[in-house]
Amino acid sequence: MPADLAGFKTLSQVPAKYLIPPEQAEYNVLKVYFDGTPAAPLFGGTNGTAPLNYLQIYSPDIQYATTNVNSPAQVVESNGATVAISAQDLLNLTSSKLLQISEPPLLPVISSGGIVPATIEPGEWVSIYGSNLAPGIANWVGDFPTSLGGTSVMIDGKAAYLEYVSPAQINLQVPNDTATGTVPVLVTTAVGSVTTTAALAPFSPSFFLLDNKHVAGIILRSDGYDILGPTGTSLGYPTVAAKAGDVVELFGTGFGPTNPAVPAGQAFSGAAPTTNPVTIRINNVPVNPSFAGLSGAGLYQLNLTIPPGLGAGDVSLQASVGGVQAPTGVVISLQ
Repeated sequence: MPADLAGFKTLSQVPAKYLIPPEQAEYNVLKVYFDGTPAAPLFGGTNGTAPLNYLQIYSPDIQYATTNVNSPAQVVESNGATVAISAQDLLNLTSSKLLQISEPPLLPVISSGGIVPATIEPGEWVSIYGSNLAPGIANWVGDFPTSLGGTSVMIDGKAAYLEYVSPAQINLQVPNDTATGTVPVLVTTAVGSVTTTAALAPFSPSFFLLDNKHVAGIILRSDGYDILGPTGTSLGYPTVAAKAGDVVELFGTGFGPTNPAVPAGQAFSGAAPTTNPVTIRINNVPVNPSFAGLSGAGLYQLNLTIPPGLGAGDVSLQASVGGVQAPTGVVISLQ
């Protein structure tokens, strides 16, 4: 009691009869921490419904428990009963009860409009946005897994191929499918699943972008290539605007079937032209691509030569295939 300790200045001066064993101190602390939770009665506290997710135990306490694992001490419980228990036994009981009374793990959620693009094509690279979509970040190694980091995705009942997963985003390749129209999309994690829908169609063209508007592409050179973009380093790395006569390669996804067909979920390197012609307009001027088709898994490449008279700076870039237009707002940098 405080009155008993009033005459002592340091702990070493306190007679042993006034001290409680570390096991008793641990029991007393756990009573406070678990009070109001379903596990409270085990530690002499008041029963309740509150969850408890976390309890920090410091290393000296763990070392003491390990050293004295076979040396129980007499602990007086809140009801007056005396039990022999070790500090390690109390820690084991604590760990067990934390798992039982913690808050349930958060279920995955797909944001409204969280499938991008909204209309998807078999073999297309697609992103899903939301929360709790994966327990952490995981990247593929080019092996087209159908489960990555504890997350899997089914589109129209078929397993999608995952390239990247994180709590907020999944990047995937849509599996082969002959269906069209609205199809279910199911995201499954270790703690639960969430379902939404997407529109599946033969065409869903879109350009890959370097930022929020500049098309991803390169300018071919005799000794290599330059990255297409505003001349300078405004994007964080060197880019060069294209000029008349430059041969450029633009990259995108969703430009439709090819001949030969390239199945989803497989590595591909080559040239598979689209079966439908791709129309390109730069600054609203038609430009005929010399090649439009797949050059990698889900990766479409559009080759063209920049004609004169298209203007300078960031000018509009549009594309369409099969009667479907790629999203607007994309620009290509010219000089």
